[in-house]
Amino acid sequence: MKPTVLLVADRYYPQVDGVLLFMEQFLKQAQDQFTLKLLVPKISTKKRFLDVETTFLELSKKLKLSGYPGIKILSLKNNRLIKKAVKAADVLFVQELGPTGVKAVHYAHKFKIPSVMYIHNTHWDFFAEYFSFLPKIINKLVKRFFVHYFNRNSALLVPYRNLENELKKAGVKAPIEVARLGVDIHRFSPVKDKTAIRKKLGLPLDKKIIGYVGRISREKNVQILIEAFKKLQTEEDVYLLLVGDGPQDQVQLGKKTKKCKMTGFVNNVEEYLQAMDIFVMPSLTETTSLATLEAMATGLPVVVTKVGFMQYYITKNYNGLFFPRNSATMLAIKIEKLLRDQELRGQLGEQARKTVAYSFSWDRSINKMKRLLKKYIHYNQNI
Repeated sequence: MKPTVLLVADRYYPQVDGVLLFMEQFLKQAQDQFTLKLLVPKISTKKRFLDVETTFLELSKKLKLSGYPGIKILSLKNNRLIKKAVKAADVLFVQELGPTGVKAVHYAHKFKIPSVMYIHNTHWDFFAEYFSFLPKIINKLVKRFFVHYFNRNSALLVPYRNLENELKKAGVKAPIEVARLGVDIHRFSPVKDKTAIRKKLGLPLDKKIIGYVGRISREKNVQILIEAFKKLQTEEDVYLLLVGDGPQDQVQLGKKTKKCKMTGFVNNVEEYLQAMDIFVMPSLTETTSLATLEAMATGLPVVVTKVGFMQYYITKNYNGLFFPRNSATMLAIKIEKLLRDQELRGQLGEQARKTVAYSFSWDRSINKMKRLLKKYIHYNQNI
């Protein structure tokens, strides 16, 4: 009989992001060894994975986390559903510490069920950027809260070694293992002729397209990309493509911009990447940035901030370019450099794809995760 793994997340379809793409890949590759179940918010009643038992939690009408609907925190029904789902699992695989993740980790700790958490972002950095108006003492308390719940897990998985060091400095004492995220390099691959893709998506055929994929939110800093784009319009015939959705105040910035298309959430991200000429990740806080890796796999030259793992897997003038956070002028200069130099765009894009193909394998990463989950199941059964 296969052991049961409960995947826990505070987001679900139709809103697609790096966390959900990661879960998708894990569900595909782990079903041969585990009975897989999901514990997620009821954003949509449609089951994405028909063969996976899914527990849906009722949503709050008021609570939103970076544009995502949150669950009803004080709901007795939600509490019962979480408790029941956790008790039926052999191990939890937690994707984030939103309200669902916190409650699931709480019950796993209480019932002595092992829980392994993948750190997709450093929660206190996200909180500090998203709620930048709050006093520093609040941020310190929030950091303590997250560190406390990190330490309630049996083990933590991180996408790169330096993040392990950061967590330990913050006071995290739970065992930490490194398991990189991966990219499907067959799905995310270059196209020689962008014309057909652009026609299909209704995008201009005669302009250079600068693009972004991800949440349209404060911590992603898309407004800096919009400001940089506006500085380019007198110099080049360019077009801005923003793939994703988020809070309305942030989305409106793109909608008010000329020569800019906002797509909302899409299921065919790879086609939008294939239509681009340059990819920009202006984020203030990241861990791996799966969207950037997917753009690199598509053969795009990337311009990014020096945050998270991006500062290690991207090498200046080899497979991408950096720009200082919050500097629209410097970002515009970097973009113009690429717009004017087709050969450089090609060289950076080619090396970017090689970097991803060589260093970011889903198979290697997910096999490590499966081994770790089994380890804690067996350890728990032998106590």
